[in-house]
Amino acid sequence: MYFWLKEIQFPYQNVTFAPTDNVNRVKPKKHLGQHFLNSEAIAGDIAALVPDSSERVLEVGPGTGMLTRYLAGRFPERLWCVELDKESVQWLQAVSYRSNFQLLEADMLHADLGPILGNTGHAAVVGNFPYNISSQIVFRVLEHRGQVFWFGGMFQREVARRLCSPPGSKEYGILSVLLQAYYQCQYQFTVHEGSFTPPPKVKSGVIACVRKETDVPACTWESLKLVVKTAFNQRRKTLSNALKPLALDLPVELSRLRAEQLGWKEFETLALQLDTIKTR
Repeated sequence: MYFWLKEIQFPYQNVTFAPTDNVNRVKPKKHLGQHFLNSEAIAGDIAALVPDSSERVLEVGPGTGMLTRYLAGRFPERLWCVELDKESVQWLQAVSYRSNFQLLEADMLHADLGPILGNTGHAAVVGNFPYNISSQIVFRVLEHRGQVFWFGGMFQREVARRLCSPPGSKEYGILSVLLQAYYQCQYQFTVHEGSFTPPPKVKSGVIACVRKETDVPACTWESLKLVVKTAFNQRRKTLSNALKPLALDLPVELSRLRAEQLGWKEFETLALQLDTIKTR
């Protein structure tokens, strides 16, 4: 790891790194799910995952700026940070590398992300995502998938594994299907509790997802989301029972299966049928 840090010194030569004990100057708020990253090594590893070709980079919840410093060094004037916590915003306003990024005090779940992500279709979204809203963040990225070509960062480990898990596993669920329908997802590495202040009670996991440009669902996003959610809301039932509310004509080979046994392409088949029903 020390050799890796030495190799990346040049891109960061114009960024002054503050001492790691700066994390103590902003009080973590439990209601915001804040666990501030305190490891320079982990911050560097996450920042290194973001593709060089990213034309816009959006960091969600920068907190005390541990990850921000590395991103600001790699993507000066291309980095946007969205932070809800006023105390963190005040801290970030005063950092030495402030001129390298745009800072927006807002709730990522409700902010207008369109102008931030730009219109080139080559934006990246990254962060040490608050555990309590991580699923909602994934949905927001999927809603802006035409703009976001890369998505990754830190989640609770169980959530990170779920996002990348294949059909048939116990971890496979709604977000697994929807994210993998549009992105190639890989679990990168596990982060232990001591890398955060305060330390969470669970381990974290880092993932990286690249948008697929081909082999994507032909159905509408709305229909795919509805079919997947309906199927998994009663995941112990066979699809013939779980999907009754949608009045679909299920193929025999699918009717006896359960939601976790289907890949996104099988769900696409059902969603296309729902699209047809909606147009009648």
